[in-house]
Amino acid sequence: MRWIIHILLTLPLFAAAQPGSSIVDARIDTNVIRIGEQVRLQLEVSHPSAVSVIWPSIGDTLSAHLEVVRDTGVDTTEAGTATMRQVRTLLVTAFDTGYWAIPPFRFIVNGSPQETKAMLVEVRTVDVDPSQPIRDIKDIVELPFSLMYWIRKHAFWLLAGLVIIAAIIGLLLHLTRRRPNIPAAVKEVALPLSERVLAGLRSLESERVWQQGDHKQYQSRLTDLLRGYIEERYRVPAMESTTDELLRELRVSPLSTDQRGRLENMLRLADMVKFAKALPSPQENEQMMAGAVHFVEETAARAEPVDHA
Repeated sequence: MRWIIHILLTLPLFAAAQPGSSIVDARIDTNVIRIGEQVRLQLEVSHPSAVSVIWPSIGDTLSAHLEVVRDTGVDTTEAGTATMRQVRTLLVTAFDTGYWAIPPFRFIVNGSPQETKAMLVEVRTVDVDPSQPIRDIKDIVELPFSLMYWIRKHAFWLLAGLVIIAAIIGLLLHLTRRRPNIPAAVKEVALPLSERVLAGLRSLESERVWQQGDHKQYQSRLTDLLRGYIEERYRVPAMESTTDELLRELRVSPLSTDQRGRLENMLRLADMVKFAKALPSPQENEQMMAGAVHFVEETAARAEPVDHA
């Protein structure tokens, strides 16, 4: 009897390992948070392209204690020859302490149900020192005026003004010194902003920086390209701002809530790598590059000039 039970228990594992089979998976980036912090829950289905997949219905809550803050929706990519990969990311939070279960997610793959594993999240309270008295909320403190800070914050506009003045002076000198029968020099057409940034991202990807172990340089260069694009595209001081300052500036930008959410995820992952020495997975590094390219292509100005040279 024992060997029969053993065979029945191992049959699903054997079937999942066969070529062309469909695999459903769920994983979280951490299983311990404080009240109000967020857990990144990723659902993934790998299946042959001819197989139909019905995702579970996911609302605003996963249980009585776990709430869904953000749902990216299903992103489908090709994972190989005749193989598809579907990924959906949820940001989940809780406001009660305790051990809360993330229930299994039930998928219908070619008419057959498949479930992910259940997971447990521990929600801890914020540490409070009872020996300290309760203090009132402090008023906002106005910082004294700093000329250097003002110059750094408006550096783009100052440089733009100097460039315009220099261009006007150069044009006047050219017109006053121009001689007859001398053809004017043909000016090169500058590449559109989005093409320049995409070229920089492709160059970074071809250098295989993170594959050589330098995750910090990879994340820094990638987010510098994104911040430079945002600064020139939306006229905000992205290069000199912290992630929180930049996200506040972009609340009044034409970016959609979903676009700002994806940008926030990329910037915060890069901050964790640069300042907390976190080590991203190969999948996260690849998703960062794909997300940056998609963000630039999606938000590129329609009126950008095209280089016909």
